[in-house]
Amino acid sequence: MKRNFLLQFAVFSVVVMLTVETNAQSTFNCKVDGDDFSGKVADAVQVSMGKEDFIQIRTQHENQGMHLYIKLTKLNTGMPLTLKYVPQSAENQAAPDAEVIWVPDPEQPQWNTIEGELVVTSFDPANKTIAGNFNFVVEKAEYGSKTKKTLEVEEGKFQITQYKIEEPVKK
Repeated sequence: MKRNFLLQFAVFSVVVMLTVETNAQSTFNCKVDGDDFSGKVADAVQVSMGKEDFIQIRTQHENQGMHLYIKLTKLNTGMPLTLKYVPQSAENQAAPDAEVIWVPDPEQPQWNTIEGELVVTSFDPANKTIAGNFNFVVEKAEYGSKTKKTLEVEEGKFQITQYKIEEPVKK
């Protein structure tokens, strides 16, 4: 019994260390309104949203967070590959090819992309790695007719050493 516990603990410890090491090797940084943001990559996962697959990179620094979404179906051509943000509209129901969401305070509304682009400099689906840079303009999600505040998210760089694939929900 004690031997089984020690073996399970050792295996669990190795898995945790490998996960931390993988995320520690991944990098993500940018400037938000001129201030440096260097978030720890909390996770990088291939997810399905609607009929589209995306790579979602979620970062955290203290209470601040940033989420980067990259449409997977667009990553089938040569590198470097530029993905421009195109907002959804009545005519264009497709999700944007790339976008960022800035969450400076979890108690306040998030800031959503209104323009910008992401350049994928390398992508290896076999090894589940992706890297690139980005520049976006985000707008605070607020209701009303007053002019909304905007911020620049610029000089962004990311390198993900191994993203995961989300398991589909079983019904």
